[in-house]
Amino acid sequence: MPASEFSHFVDMCEKVRQTASKNAKVAAIAEYLIKLKDDADGGSDTSLAAAVLFMSGAIFPKGSGLTLNVGFNTIMRSLSEIARLEPEEIQKIYLKHGDMGALAEYVVSKKQQSPLVAQQLLLPDLHDQLRKIADAAGSGAAEAKRKILTGLLINSSPLEAKYLIKIASGELRVGVVEGLVELAISKAFGRDVHAIRQAMLLSGDIAQVALLAKKDALSTAIMKPLAPLSFMLADVMFSAEEIEQYYNKPLICEFKYDGIRVQLHKFGGKVKMFSRKLEDVASSFPEIVSAVSLLPAEFILDGEVIAYRGGRPLHFQELQKRLRRKAVTDNLMDEIPVVYVPYDIMYLDGQPLIGRPLTERKKLLLQIRFKEPVIDLGYRVVSTAQQIAYAFKESRDAGHEGLVVKELESQYHPGKRGRHWTKLKYELDTVDAVIVIAEYGHGKRAGTLSDYTFAVRDEHDGGSLKTIGKAYSGLTDAEIAKMTDKLRSIIVRDEGYRLVVRPEIVLEVAFDSIQKSDRHNSGFALRFPRIKYIRTDKTVRDIDTMEKVQRIYEGQSHLKSR
Repeated sequence: MPASEFSHFVDMCEKVRQTASKNAKVAAIAEYLIKLKDDADGGSDTSLAAAVLFMSGAIFPKGSGLTLNVGFNTIMRSLSEIARLEPEEIQKIYLKHGDMGALAEYVVSKKQQSPLVAQQLLLPDLHDQLRKIADAAGSGAAEAKRKILTGLLINSSPLEAKYLIKIASGELRVGVVEGLVELAISKAFGRDVHAIRQAMLLSGDIAQVALLAKKDALSTAIMKPLAPLSFMLADVMFSAEEIEQYYNKPLICEFKYDGIRVQLHKFGGKVKMFSRKLEDVASSFPEIVSAVSLLPAEFILDGEVIAYRGGRPLHFQELQKRLRRKAVTDNLMDEIPVVYVPYDIMYLDGQPLIGRPLTERKKLLLQIRFKEPVIDLGYRVVSTAQQIAYAFKESRDAGHEGLVVKELESQYHPGKRGRHWTKLKYELDTVDAVIVIAEYGHGKRAGTLSDYTFAVRDEHDGGSLKTIGKAYSGLTDAEIAKMTDKLRSIIVRDEGYRLVVRPEIVLEVAFDSIQKSDRHNSGFALRFPRIKYIRTDKTVRDIDTMEKVQRIYEGQSHLKSR
């Protein structure tokens, strides 16, 4: 039987789910990928691509623009049809199982329909069908999606149905993150894991990287216009004196903008704008697309979109209104005008630039004749703490967040965080909060619990805990290792990629501002939270309250001025 059968993928997922060992998970995935490599069905490449995407919690490569858009109701209708039960009955069964995958497994085990011709579902065929679901558009799209999904479920075993729905809903949850898949690719094909990660940083496509690893061609990975690459990341320091003492040399200094980081790609007549999540947000900013689409140059830029009027930035929450709209009207563009501020260039007219020094990249960026709303807010070179502190005050007085300082000779390192670039951002305040959810990290933190969702107490709601943010920076590797052991000892519920834990570990969390948000049940979110201390001297009884969060929120300068 060919390894590309979906049933083999499902068996591997079950094996991975049932082990807590990171090394055992990697070994199981690698063993499976080796079988795919040697598959004799002629579709090993497409099977390999589909398998690593699915294992990474994706269906399509980042930046492809493809989304399944299969909602809860579509899945429930398909399951109702298969079981010949009313939707209300399926809903009751769902409430019993509490998980869409488990529900699908149960329903398919009781299914009243069988395929006309039974056949094994292959990974390439499954991926093709999911692509058809993503491509369905127009007035009949919902029904077309349902029919394809129903057909796949009818042709599935109960366990295959479980994982089909987990893949379709983006909730594979077998304790695997992209970093573990990278390790498995390395082990399966005998390639250096650093070469695999470098290829990932350039291409951003784990399916393509797996194929290059199989062919021993990782060195050929390149950046391509209209395909996003990972952003270079900055470290953080908290005083001008600290920056001067650490670098002791001239630095490029730029304002830190209160907007969204956007990678702008222009190739031919096409323009794409990728967010930090590598999602194309160009439809939210048609005026920026128009301004660059007719330029003769082809490029990849790094920069910031900010809401901007009268030479001053508007608050970040104004910009969010643009991102939440399906259609951006002329009235909305007038109400919330935006600009794009490019500050780096990674590709120009066929030439990758990431290996060149920043000073050279800045000169090349200046050669492009941009038109508003693409604007250059400039930079300066600073050397002393006094110059840095003055520039910081100037930035804050102009309505921006702070500063970013960059080494003059720094190359562009996609996806890497370090002190080639450093942010100077004085914290607004701190809160004491308790960890309620812990998630597995990525890259060098793969296999450790390094991302923490934290909560404060709501005294007006019986002392219940309300989440206000998630932090993943501020701790050393040694502290994260100790935290991982501690968090695993207080598990309430294991959801695969994350753990719900007893509220025992208290953190002191610094942040730059507080905004209204529906992402957390508190109704607020801390912006740029970072862990200042693990407060072993405090218990959950000592954490801060929603009253303090509300007080800080209302005391922010942008709200006072409004």
